[in-house]
Amino acid sequence: MIRKETVVIGGHLKAREYGSGLPFQKVGLVSTIQHTTETNTLTLGDTTTPQGGEYDSLDRVTSMGLAINFREIFTWVLSALVWGDATTVPASTHTGEIKRAGVDGTIALDHMPLTITGVTNVVDGAAGTTEFDEFDDWNMTGSGIEIVAGGALETAINAAPDGTPYLVAIDYSSAAVDVIEALTNSGKTFEFLFEGENAAGTQGRVEARFFQCRLNLATTMDWINTEDFGAFEATAKVLRDDTKVGRGTSKYFRIKKELPASA
Repeated sequence: MIRKETVVIGGHLKAREYGSGLPFQKVGLVSTIQHTTETNTLTLGDTTTPQGGEYDSLDRVTSMGLAINFREIFTWVLSALVWGDATTVPASTHTGEIKRAGVDGTIALDHMPLTITGVTNVVDGAAGTTEFDEFDDWNMTGSGIEIVAGGALETAINAAPDGTPYLVAIDYSSAAVDVIEALTNSGKTFEFLFEGENAAGTQGRVEARFFQCRLNLATTMDWINTEDFGAFEATAKVLRDDTKVGRGTSKYFRIKKELPASA
């Protein structure tokens, strides 16, 4: 029987830290997973005849990797893509956080504001009695406040003596956030598991398992994209895994391809 073996595959990419033995976790939607291989060709010239030629040739693998286009930014994945460490900071309230004020800019707070309950002047290093009103004097942004032109706070800033910074004390509540500090490690090594299904050909399942993969820094990260959903592209080096032993057993990766059920 003639059977087609064309390929249109969809599925889930999952990962776990190498050697952890933990269950694999989905990394979220990925648009593409490409297996890449680089080789070095060794050629032995044929010197037995004056016309030359190739007496023998051999290709040696110099690099094997994966190119992955991540389309979701779960915290643990994003952290791995920037070689970072993540911590969860709970929601909280903050009283009298002192910041230098200035017009035509954002006064960034130490935490991501959820609501701002008060902005006052600062006297002798502590909150004063002059209160400034939201909308009339300042507006909240995603990371702090900005001064409203023509308001009382702008007037007070401009009236400060030259060389004397104008300080404000801010009371606010902050949102719960995951904080990712980038480039705090040298990258993590993962085991990748791809569980897929072929819509063409045999219409069966496929599984690819890459035993030890060093995830590189993301090469591109879309923070704004007006034409498509954001993408975070990265590559991973497929390394030798010496825990895989036995004749005929790969130390790099393994593919399983489901066969049609017997008639």
